[in-house]
Amino acid sequence: MHTKETLQNDLKAMGIAPTDTVLLHTSMKKIGQVQGGADAVLDALQGYLAPGLLVLPALNWHILDKTPLVYDMNGTPSIVGILTELFRKRPNVHRSLNPTHSVCAYGKDAEEFVRGGDTDGTPLGPHSPWRKLVARDAWIMMVGCDLTSCTFIHGVEEWYGIPNYLTELKEFDVTLADGSHRTIPSRGHAGAPSRYYWKVQEGLERTGLLRILPFGDAPTMVLRARELFSFVSGALSREPQLFSHTAESSPGEPA
Repeated sequence: MHTKETLQNDLKAMGIAPTDTVLLHTSMKKIGQVQGGADAVLDALQGYLAPGLLVLPALNWHILDKTPLVYDMNGTPSIVGILTELFRKRPNVHRSLNPTHSVCAYGKDAEEFVRGGDTDGTPLGPHSPWRKLVARDAWIMMVGCDLTSCTFIHGVEEWYGIPNYLTELKEFDVTLADGSHRTIPSRGHAGAPSRYYWKVQEGLERTGLLRILPFGDAPTMVLRARELFSFVSGALSREPQLFSHTAESSPGEPA
């Protein structure tokens, strides 16, 4: 059985320092048996990264199909796993404003980190926390998940400007953390490009930019945001429709 201490040893073995910024996509089931359950996993992560910054997605893109379009920073649940929802509700965790692609953050300057992007009009805009991961050269951990769950790559497609990638602009009624309201415009992502994000895995592994290491029982893809951004941007420069079903399966080496 895994413990808080063994999970923290796994983080250390990955080369992650307590002062780093880390984004996690997680499957609690894949981590295996942990003494103390899901809360102990979060305790391990928050304890280890207390001098740094821990970031988990709190996504709810499904509200794009609902009427009316509403988002409550305190009340709208995350739909991407038990750890993300438990984390969202913890003390001193701050959530960003985007109605469909928010993140939650804990640690040094977490409140400042989640600010921005609400006027970009896109899910992962240039001023969003997702884009800040590049400037921080954050770690990205795919715990028991593959690259088809890597929301950050959606951001790379946005920032690169893939044609027809975004849907029409909609206005959301957003309830802020203090109970006040704002109208925030945002678009959605067209199609399902993440289905083909596996196309960059071979190149990332071959160039040493992606390692697979254990976090508990979970095979975990470990990457750096800046390197992933550069590699995927280079691949898209050679094949803008790489993640469509009609594109070639191998993007080659980064430019």
